[in-house]
Amino acid sequence: MIKSLLVGTLLAMASASASAMSCDNPRNAYDRTYCASLKMVQSDQEINEQYKKTMSALNPEQKKKVKAAQIQWIKIRDNACSNDGLLYLGCANEKTEARIVILKAVERECRAAGCDDAKLSQVE
Repeated sequence: MIKSLLVGTLLAMASASASAMSCDNPRNAYDRTYCASLKMVQSDQEINEQYKKTMSALNPEQKKKVKAAQIQWIKIRDNACSNDGLLYLGCANEKTEARIVILKAVERECRAAGCDDAKLSQVE
């Protein structure tokens, strides 16, 4: 909840400058924060979509393992990337992108050759 409020606040604060800037070349700390916030929203949507795709490739026992790993990963990410209610967007974005890669690999492997149980429980 706090993280959602933080991202929403950051997006609202930066919306005035959004029309005049590009995330390819942010001009200042506010622009960088705005762009990192946008990236976080995009990454969050992407990981949710990939998680659903990955889960659709699994049997019930495999789903339990991936779900447990995902919950553990969220805790690790949150502990590593937040402090006193503040979210470090760069850290969260990096960890989310890395997790998306893992989920894609699990889905691809399970659909192609069968699942490696050790990889289902992989967190990082």
